[in-house]
Amino acid sequence: MMSKLRQIPCHIDGMDEIVGGFKSPSIILIAGTAGVGKTTMALQMLSNAAKAGEKTLYIPITTEDSDRLKMYLSTFEFLDESVEVHEINRPIAEKDPLSTLIEMDNTISSAKPDRLVIDPITPIGFGFVEQERRRFFYTLDSMVRESNSLVFLTGELMKDEIHNYVVSHLADGIIYLSRTNQGMQTSNQMEILKMTGVKPPYSNECMTQKFNYLVNTRGFSAYPNLKYEERAPEDNKVDTGIDEVDKMLNGGVPAGSSILVGGEPGTGKTIMGWQFIQQGLENGENCAIITFYESVDQIIKATGDLGWDLQSYIDEEKLSIITYDTENVCYAEYSNRISNIVEEKKPARLLIDGLVNVEITIIDPVKRRGFLHSLVGYLKSHDVTTLFTTELFGGAEKIRSKESSFIMDNVILLKQTDTEKGMKRQFQIIKSRGTASEPLIKEYEIKEGGPAFQEVFVDSYSLSQNPLFPPQNHHLILSLQL
Repeated sequence: MMSKLRQIPCHIDGMDEIVGGFKSPSIILIAGTAGVGKTTMALQMLSNAAKAGEKTLYIPITTEDSDRLKMYLSTFEFLDESVEVHEINRPIAEKDPLSTLIEMDNTISSAKPDRLVIDPITPIGFGFVEQERRRFFYTLDSMVRESNSLVFLTGELMKDEIHNYVVSHLADGIIYLSRTNQGMQTSNQMEILKMTGVKPPYSNECMTQKFNYLVNTRGFSAYPNLKYEERAPEDNKVDTGIDEVDKMLNGGVPAGSSILVGGEPGTGKTIMGWQFIQQGLENGENCAIITFYESVDQIIKATGDLGWDLQSYIDEEKLSIITYDTENVCYAEYSNRISNIVEEKKPARLLIDGLVNVEITIIDPVKRRGFLHSLVGYLKSHDVTTLFTTELFGGAEKIRSKESSFIMDNVILLKQTDTEKGMKRQFQIIKSRGTASEPLIKEYEIKEGGPAFQEVFVDSYSLSQNPLFPPQNHHLILSLQL
């Protein structure tokens, strides 16, 4: 007798946010070609469910003997020992599916699992004619439904093969995993082709979008797409921490807006970002830094040399710092980490140092623009004023060709040129949405070695003349020249 449908957790990182949980009892097909992560997804789900107290059963249809199978399963670091495993010989399953069906029935009846996986289902009945194969799978369907379990069947199928595969018509849900390679970059994508019983708001999105996922021996994680609602710009202004920049921006930037600071290496992008964060901390705001370039200790030391005590703000849980390895960047995971820190820490200011490291992992320009648009929109919807830094070469003409410069609310260009008198650094606001700005090019210099700094505004004809304005203690090592 069939049990009443229950909504239960997926027990796969990120999946509940995508589909809202699974219905049990039901049958779900996980399809995809070899190597896309079907087995890892299934084992991750079984392991997490077992840790949560469910009885779980894994039925691999394999050519390996028990010892080799145990060795293979030991490579999955996350696999819980309480997951029951009963292997079935693949050649026998292909030649004698009736005996395989009986063996499965006995195993399931004995284990009485809450959740089970048959991996893969496609070899069974391989030599059957179509009519016999259909009869076999109808029998299998009746058998597993009698178990009142949440059943996952994995299948080695390409997307265009799924519709003609009989199991797809019997399954209550179909998850399709795929992998594409573009140059040195690999992209994993998950599609929900079918899922019975999904309720709003998940039903409005899960079957119309693609979702990225990450798979390795440590497990399987799915990444929901960032969700946000368009919001009108805030009326109040946020000070950047640099008096002259705020003056050029007519009092600062609108709260929740985005600032892109682009420039060549050594122009002071990161220092400007630190100053932006320091100002927020001094204002009593929660802040966060996400960087590819320095470790937490390096940031604390470097900012300490400038007179800023970031460690005290970390200890007070006013500042969060996340560092990333440039060799292992997954833009979907990156977005997920950002959304987690926004939801948990609720920062008013965020520094994303090294946006280019994420951009270069997205080969498709349409996807890249979509990622940037979603990220900026999400942060704006949560009233997070964000400063992004990115590496640029070639000056303003180059920056205007970048997708990020079109999407950001404000764009600041830092560049440096060699002159007869030495290196000169120049500063220009080339875009400001929602506020008037001065499009002037001004010079600045980077200094070291003090707990407080001065903005010295001097006559453009002579660096030796007295300042036009009296020096003020300030926390930026920029001297902007009129």
